[in-house]
Amino acid sequence: MSGVAPARTRRRARDVARRTVVEFVGEVFVRPVREGRIRDVAWPLGLRPIVLVSIVAYVTAGALVVFSGPLREWIPLGAQSGTVLMTLPRAIVWIVLALTALSTSLAASGALHTRPWFRWLTTFFVILVIMFVSVPDQGDVPLGRVASVIGAVGLIVFVAVRGDRAFRWWEFVAITALIWGPLAVTAAVLTAVARPLGFDFMPLLLSLMLSTLGQLAVPAALAAGAAVASFTVSSALWAAKIARTVIGSGAVLVLLVLVALWRTVDVVLAVPGLLEDPRELRILAGSLLLLALIAGSWAVLARIRPGRGEPSAQGMADRIDGLALLVAAFTTTSLPATPLIALAQVTLGYGSPPEVTTALLAAADALTSTTVLFAVRGAGAIVLLALAVVQARRGRRTLPELMAAVGVAGVLLATTGLVGFPLLWSADGLAIVGAVLALGVLVVALVRRRLDAARATSVLVALLMSALFAYRDFIADPIAFVLGFAGGAIVLFGFVWSFLTESGVANEDSRGYPRPARVQLILANAVFGITVLAFLALARDPDVAVSLGDLATFGAQAFGDPLVASGLLLALWAAVRGREVDAHPEDDEEWIGTELAEAEVPRSAPDGALAGDERVRGDELDRIGVGVLDPRDDAGDRVAGDEGGVERHRAE
Repeated sequence: MSGVAPARTRRRARDVARRTVVEFVGEVFVRPVREGRIRDVAWPLGLRPIVLVSIVAYVTAGALVVFSGPLREWIPLGAQSGTVLMTLPRAIVWIVLALTALSTSLAASGALHTRPWFRWLTTFFVILVIMFVSVPDQGDVPLGRVASVIGAVGLIVFVAVRGDRAFRWWEFVAITALIWGPLAVTAAVLTAVARPLGFDFMPLLLSLMLSTLGQLAVPAALAAGAAVASFTVSSALWAAKIARTVIGSGAVLVLLVLVALWRTVDVVLAVPGLLEDPRELRILAGSLLLLALIAGSWAVLARIRPGRGEPSAQGMADRIDGLALLVAAFTTTSLPATPLIALAQVTLGYGSPPEVTTALLAAADALTSTTVLFAVRGAGAIVLLALAVVQARRGRRTLPELMAAVGVAGVLLATTGLVGFPLLWSADGLAIVGAVLALGVLVVALVRRRLDAARATSVLVALLMSALFAYRDFIADPIAFVLGFAGGAIVLFGFVWSFLTESGVANEDSRGYPRPARVQLILANAVFGITVLAFLALARDPDVAVSLGDLATFGAQAFGDPLVASGLLLALWAAVRGREVDAHPEDDEEWIGTELAEAEVPRSAPDGALAGDERVRGDELDRIGVGVLDPRDDAGDRVAGDEGGVERHRAE
């Protein structure tokens, strides 16, 4: 009998541990995927094979990213020389080209049955791709150009005939043939011409397509930066809640003591650096300012909102990816600049006057200048604040507060870029300030003997958020080690997480944007983004294309930091009031994605515009103004970028 009780205790401990892990994994990983993935909701005949092909392509591109290092070692490299030297595994070039063409076909097919303006805008973009691919064909009988003209005319006719009709599976096949045909003919002609001369043209053709096309992945890369912050908020929230509900209040107190000691040591170790460097003090002041401005905006929203209610930290974490993608798409000026650059090269290659090309490139330069870019970002942030007010007046919560937080951060970043705002936060500074505030609340509660289970849970959530955010590289570092190169880990994590959890809009339906169109557009966006990342991983040259890693870092600053700041404010406010953060589940309210669906506006933009230049150098990030604003720099040096805009793209 003496051994029965210990055995029963061990079995109970195993059951509690198993339940803790299962519930944590279920809330942090399984639930977001279950709610946000693409689902087979009354799909018409033929859509399933298209989705299957797209998923296989997505997995293939992801595998190219993960195994890019070994592939460069095992497969002979094809070199392309010129202004930069680029090497790619020769046998993989055709796969990347096929993935790019597939994303183009998905975008064109997805836009076929949407609103006429969107349908024809996408068609025009795809025609630019088809025409651009054939520009290098300078033969006496330019078969590539002939095939491109035939493909462009055929696509126009096909869209005009089928645009107002219902989805049919063979439409995707026809559009794929019209897009892939000119590409295959041009590739065959150029290869036949270059191979006798000992020159490998395919890496150059791929570079021509993806160097500029990669700029179309800027919104997705910016949004990917918010994934780590979303994971941080969800993990901290559910770790504390599950510890209380599954294990008990005693576990919360034990965890609170351990995490409080951990963060106290971190804060103490950070003090000498703060005292030695005045810039670090400015960072802390900027972090406090961010928290204060967000809290002030929330107070305004609470006053104008009819009824009572509190925002949800988990609701914000669930919504940040979609909101970040939407804001990035509307405030990234390189998106309209990319078709202008492609059109300039096509017009020049097909014999138009040089003045036309010069005017188009000048317009692209103006759009991507630092001043215009930060002005657009600032305007977008102000619009977001206005939308937050509108949402609050309608009685909604969580989304207005998230909009306000991102809007406040956007205004501060735009002000810094335009006039050199002296106080700008950093992620580490925000984590330290959050830890200090949480420890202060904990000390006051202990002194006043009011540390009950609910308050302890909220303080634990705040401390865990600050700790996980301070050590956020624990997510990126293992992935970067596997990939073998820095910068791609956050992007890969963000791309995959967003695709798994933010594709729910494809399950909706409307007359202007039916479900088959949504599914194909979501897949086009996903396949294109990870294909660009695969190209960067295989090339391993920072001068080849836009750095998605740096873009994701800026996205983390613009979208991830406001989310963490919001989570800290909610947890601290709940602790001050003696409540548990997110104690009451959020109401089933529709968010902006559903409103857009009702307005029949598509969630994702097409990725089918393939246009490129000879190269986009590594400093292109600076030229389009997407570098991270370093709060340690002097005011005059804070603007990432210069006034030069995108570099001139001229055909030889």
